[in-house]
Amino acid sequence: MTQLGNRESKIEPRIRPLAQVGFFSAVALNAAGAMVVEITAGRLLAPYFGMSLYTWTTIIGIVLAGLTVGHWLGGALADRFSSTLKRTIALAFWAGALITLAILPITRFVALAMTEQQNPLATSIVVTSLAAFLLPSFAAGVIQPLATTYVIQRCEDQKGHFIGRMLAAGAFGSILGTFLAGFVLISYIGSAGSIWIVAGANALFGALFFMKPVVRFFGLVVGIGMGYAALSGWRVSVFATPCQVESQYYCIRIDPADHMTGRSSRLMALDHLVHSINDEQDPGHLASPYVHFVDEIARQKFGAEPFSAFFIGGGGYTLPRAWVARHPDIRMFIAEIDPKVTLLAKKKLWFEPRDGVVVANLDARFALASQKPWQKYDVIFGDAFHDIAVPAHLITDEFYRLVAERLTDRGFYILNLVDDPRRPRLLASVLRTMQKQFKKVEIWGAPDDLGGAQRGTFILYASKRVSGLPAKYLARNGQPRLWWRIGIQLERVERLGVMLTDDFAPVDRLLSRLWLRAD
Repeated sequence: MTQLGNRESKIEPRIRPLAQVGFFSAVALNAAGAMVVEITAGRLLAPYFGMSLYTWTTIIGIVLAGLTVGHWLGGALADRFSSTLKRTIALAFWAGALITLAILPITRFVALAMTEQQNPLATSIVVTSLAAFLLPSFAAGVIQPLATTYVIQRCEDQKGHFIGRMLAAGAFGSILGTFLAGFVLISYIGSAGSIWIVAGANALFGALFFMKPVVRFFGLVVGIGMGYAALSGWRVSVFATPCQVESQYYCIRIDPADHMTGRSSRLMALDHLVHSINDEQDPGHLASPYVHFVDEIARQKFGAEPFSAFFIGGGGYTLPRAWVARHPDIRMFIAEIDPKVTLLAKKKLWFEPRDGVVVANLDARFALASQKPWQKYDVIFGDAFHDIAVPAHLITDEFYRLVAERLTDRGFYILNLVDDPRRPRLLASVLRTMQKQFKKVEIWGAPDDLGGAQRGTFILYASKRVSGLPAKYLARNGQPRLWWRIGIQLERVERLGVMLTDDFAPVDRLLSRLWLRAD
């Protein structure tokens, strides 16, 4: 009995160690590709719909749904084609290559169609994600059960051992793909290049699993070609994205804006939103109404006197550029989290920082908290919000306490916010939270944004003192714009708004009417 047991324990598996490594690698890199697609999906959708909790929730849910169905069907295929598993695996990889590459034109076509039809943002995100990312995730999910079945068929005495290794390989690959996408691929070769890399890897593995030399050679050529397309930056228009530059944070475009201003100018678009418009010859020309209003308040408060400013977000550095031109000795700190945004503002939007102007590529809250206690500012401008994508950590009671501590006695904090004028739940929440830290809080808006509009841009002013502007204020500099000071009854603020804290800041829920309703 003992001898028989020893003899059985020495049975060698019928799959060679090198082949085992190949199967483990295939499963790991397939899982890595699925995660690269998932992370890249957010960037592919951002130029059309921005980024939010709804976007990531939809993407993660759809990718997991695709993987789930793929695992289920992959197990059934493994039983049905048990005698030809290597060829089935090869075909599954090649199908995954084609479907993955189709992500780029499908995303563009469906997203544009949904935008043109003016569907609700949430609906557009779900439909586009289903069309673009469900099938690639399904194709990725098929591979692991096929490969696992092939291995354990040839290792009957070690089934549990090899099933565990296959599961570990898939988990390791998911971790690898997450870090590769977030820290390497998107930053260096862009979202389109990342998709090409995943498709090329699928094609290469498909070739390696196919037995016929001619077919294997063809697959290798296709896979290498896709890899070259990714690394060289070669693109066909149908497989392109709207991005000119991709950073770790944004899809960035710099385009001429002469048609918008009637002057020689350029705009910077971050994801789906035009963030800044800069005039080539006149830094003081402020095309964006909310930026113009901030400048008007500063002029009325300080006149020609020198003042200091802290900018939460730089973008195209439009207002910093205007203030540097008007006040060469100004003291200014600009916290722009994305170094590529700063670089483009200097190279293409005519921003030239001078002595006394500090630019830090840091999160604004961290940068503000890092200031010395004696470093206070006359103006703190919150310009890090992108349409209805609002960084929750920049609208909480804890953050406003920090802002209040960093203001001078004559200073003010100001930010712009988008909400539904008819039921402004986020606006009411921000107002309620601000009132805890600031003695005076004012809400301003343009008549066009308030007269029956479904969404409006509001400007909030907070300080120890009132702004001193009349309730209806006509700009005294630049374009003849009109702003109104808006009053919201205390009971409506209490009814619509919630206290925003670091622990509880449900921004997307408060803006749900804008996400779920068509414009």
